[in-house]
Amino acid sequence: MGRPPAIVVALTLALAITALWWQLAERRARHAEARLAAIADSLRATPREKAPAPAGAAGADAGVIADLARHPELIPFAGVEGGTMRFYPSECRVIAAGWAYGYFEDGHIAGNGLFEYQAGPGGRLRWKRLAARLE
Repeated sequence: MGRPPAIVVALTLALAITALWWQLAERRARHAEARLAAIADSLRATPREKAPAPAGAAGADAGVIADLARHPELIPFAGVEGGTMRFYPSECRVIAAGWAYGYFEDGHIAGNGLFEYQAGPGGRLRWKRLAARLE
């Protein structure tokens, strides 16, 4: 028997690459969800009263959370039964410089997410959703 036609080899290779890419994407998604669940559990277990923050830190964190609340487009889920998804700043936290935990709901369903932020020109924050899920 002869060699398979070049098109068969190319399609087989393309299928193998696509399958590998898909597996890697699934793995990254599972890893991100696990990190998000651990952060959410940790935040729920943390008492609401926090130790006094260094001078200026609380204001900076509040500013970051207020900015997050102005970006509902980061929430990848649509509201249900006429509700509109939005962040609830009182339930959101700055985890570390550049990382924020966001709680959102529409009054019917709720979720949370892990978001990365960076200061851009003029101090404007740029946001990137790293992971999000419904509860």
